[in-house]
Amino acid sequence: MIKKFFIIFLVCVSVYAKNYSLQEFKWPSGITLLDFLESSNIPLSLYYNLEAEEKELVTEIIADSDCDMLIDETGKVDQILVPISDELQIHIYKDKENKFKLTFTPIIYEEKTHSLGINIEKSPYLDISKATGSSALSNAFMVVFGKVVNFRKLQKGDALVLHYTQKYRLGKPYGNPRIISGMMEENKKSYYMYYYDSKYYDEKGKMAEKFLFRLPVPGARVSSKFSPKRYHPVLKRYRAHLGTDYAAPKGTPIKAVADGKVVFVGKKGGYGNTIEISHINGYKSLYAHTSKFAKGMKVGRNVSQGQIIAYIGTTGLSTGPHLHLGLYKNNRAIDFEKVVYVEKDGEFVKEKAKFEKFKRVENEKLQNAMGGYQNPPKIVTFDNFIKI
Repeated sequence: MIKKFFIIFLVCVSVYAKNYSLQEFKWPSGITLLDFLESSNIPLSLYYNLEAEEKELVTEIIADSDCDMLIDETGKVDQILVPISDELQIHIYKDKENKFKLTFTPIIYEEKTHSLGINIEKSPYLDISKATGSSALSNAFMVVFGKVVNFRKLQKGDALVLHYTQKYRLGKPYGNPRIISGMMEENKKSYYMYYYDSKYYDEKGKMAEKFLFRLPVPGARVSSKFSPKRYHPVLKRYRAHLGTDYAAPKGTPIKAVADGKVVFVGKKGGYGNTIEISHINGYKSLYAHTSKFAKGMKVGRNVSQGQIIAYIGTTGLSTGPHLHLGLYKNNRAIDFEKVVYVEKDGEFVKEKAKFEKFKRVENEKLQNAMGGYQNPPKIVTFDNFIKI
């Protein structure tokens, strides 16, 4: 079973050898791929031989990401897997000549749909974690219902029901769960939320999020769209673009997409001059390739939506003046164009009839989950070192 496990997830040249081990580790904070290669005695040419687009992509490695390392019987590194998005990972391995190679491969995962039904004993956060073993699901619930329900008014025995998806990689939960629909009682009064068309709506079809993203460069042309994983048919390899590019003349003002606090200002690998802003509900925005920052921009400063924070440029690995805008939810890159608010669209759901049909289907699933008869198995963690 373990051998099959490696054949599926790793391209192993000596998988049948004894005393190989798979070790998990967290990507260190503040460490670049170049730093990691040097400290691991892996040739730096793996990085320097990357194309400009790929060097920009490896800048996306997130601190504390779960990574995997295959160690041979002599204690030397054989292979390394480092995720850079929910869909794509860096794969470092030894070829038949025992030389290190680097490529980008799709992350193999399974996505499962679960239903959870519980009654409140202490608090939604603690009760969800106790029932599922998933603090990530508890966090997702707080984000979706945090502005909808008054938790101080909850009563013991109030019902909570969720219909959600969870990805699994190497047999363990991977990434953050996505709540598709949910119901929370507040002193026996029911409140519903639905994930529809990439946004959350209440039972009346009103957009639920209290803040809405605005365009960073109004009127600018989108020169490159978000793509979490794409296969290049000519080059025969995988690539990704974890942001949205806006083409505009050098010096064009860049505006904050939402209220928040500056958490990074400076140079960031292939992204050049970069500024990052943390927002509520686990969101973070990144503005790359800027020519310069607005006066007074520094870590810890609060900024308002629409405030000028930087100016279009072509610093870093850039072929022309543009803004690379990255948007992240709980450190996972998401498509900004799917969540940006355009005023003419309004705050209520489009295509009301389709939404009502979706709602009826989800309500039936929530009803069936009441009482906890469909609750998923509780997540159990294992040691992070496997011998084969």
